[in-house]
Amino acid sequence: MKPLKEQREELIRVTSRTLFSLLHSVIEANTFFMAHNNGKQNTILSVWNSEEKMVVEGTVLPYSLSYCSLVGSLQAPIIIEDTTQSPLTKEMPITQDLGRTSFLGVPIHLKNGEFYGTICSLDRTHSFTKQDAERLTHVASVIADLIHLEETTYFDDLTGFLRHSALEAFCERELADSPKAVIFMDLDNFKGVNDGYGHSTGDRVLKALANAIRKAADPDWLLCRYGGDEFVVVLPTNEVQQVQLAVDRLVTAFHNEAMVLADQEDPLTLSIGVCLEADSLREYIERADTAMYQIKKGGKAGVSIFRVEDQQAELDIRHALQQGELSLHFQPIVEASTGRVLSYEALLRWNHPQRGTVSPMEAIHAAEEAGLIEQVDLWVLREACLAQRVLQPQNRIHVNITVKSLRDPYFVERAAEVLLETGCPPDKIEIELSETTQKLDALHILPQLQKLIEWGVTFSLDDLGSGSSSGVALLQELPITTLKIDRALIQHAHDKRMNRAMIRGIVEMASELEISVVAEGIETREQQELLVSLGCRQMQGYYFSKPKPLAGIA
Repeated sequence: MKPLKEQREELIRVTSRTLFSLLHSVIEANTFFMAHNNGKQNTILSVWNSEEKMVVEGTVLPYSLSYCSLVGSLQAPIIIEDTTQSPLTKEMPITQDLGRTSFLGVPIHLKNGEFYGTICSLDRTHSFTKQDAERLTHVASVIADLIHLEETTYFDDLTGFLRHSALEAFCERELADSPKAVIFMDLDNFKGVNDGYGHSTGDRVLKALANAIRKAADPDWLLCRYGGDEFVVVLPTNEVQQVQLAVDRLVTAFHNEAMVLADQEDPLTLSIGVCLEADSLREYIERADTAMYQIKKGGKAGVSIFRVEDQQAELDIRHALQQGELSLHFQPIVEASTGRVLSYEALLRWNHPQRGTVSPMEAIHAAEEAGLIEQVDLWVLREACLAQRVLQPQNRIHVNITVKSLRDPYFVERAAEVLLETGCPPDKIEIELSETTQKLDALHILPQLQKLIEWGVTFSLDDLGSGSSSGVALLQELPITTLKIDRALIQHAHDKRMNRAMIRGIVEMASELEISVVAEGIETREQQELLVSLGCRQMQGYYFSKPKPLAGIA
């Protein structure tokens, strides 16, 4: 696999050669070449010679005593009619090698003003003009635009690492059928940095982590800022010892960077997941993320390797996806006073050929353990979108999507494709988030939620009052439009004053925030009447309807 730096230079090289061949039709010169200046030397990246081979691609020139350095020192176009007579060039080694030539050179300045290098032209007979200099300056501007576009499209502004979409493109081109491994890293307790010290300090911490990764990496590693404080490294090997050595180097470099902030209660550590085997880069990342997530749930700061041989669940859930064992049932959410259907919640069902009906929680757990949860979540979303077209157009479908999928920017892209392919209006989809979502997840899913909101998708906070204390905190962190009161709070509302007070408080809070409330798990008329008296206007439960397959509703 070519190092990333070489791949970036190849794009610039091919484009500039094409421009030089076109430029020859308006500037009568034998040679055009482009050089990159790194402050120590000039490297000839691309050359176009008409007849005489005056310059060779790949030549490295000293920072001083070269035509390129003249342009760099002046930071402006320069024309020399005879290099053997000009005091600026006549003593240079290159002049002695080439003999008499005319020379034109212009600087390449990037969008941020940084000096990148030069574009130059040589000829034995043609005397360059100001108009030639203007044309060459225009080409330099085009090259600068290309470099800027390539960097902003494919590379993260903060760290200089690949964006996740570019990572996939590079892997498809360079590592499609080659052995590889994926390391997924997440910076523990990073949210405390942003909250306690501000985003500028957070950016400095991320730059320091990126610097540590860069120091540990070999030239043929692919480095990606996956999102927020998550980083992905793709290695061109899946040999266990080499991968373990790479992980050790990354951890050592992280500790050497000494990212310690005064008075921070929880230290910055790394949770790392590794995958050595998968069918696609997407699956590699899902599995590495699954392994990393196990470290997160187990207390953070550690390394976990995803092992296919330990995952019987993968075989089961993959078979379920392929053989149509999964299905959706739909339960209506109704207007409490009239029973009118307002929307439906889509609920996953798994009919296992040997075990029969498998609980939704077990199905989700199996998909997470197998690293296939995003495939299952996308299947659920697609089926819900198709169902919305069958049900009444005004009815919104509530879809349960796992936090693990919402952490992934790739999932949002695929979700957009699903909405487009099915023709389902995004404002007819409401994604339900569980109150058991940890605050650490809010940091990672918020950017994805904001993209979905831009398209019209809305979000519910499910299981409010289930016993977790994170619900109110999540309301402050995430763009919630609906609160769903957990059935556990409703079940004993008749005989527990505290439950009634909590329900009334949730309703009042939602009213103040101008968001909707749905009471879940309504099973009797008495519960319905009590919840109405407490201010609930929307309800869901067996009292109104059990979940049914689409055919049973339509």
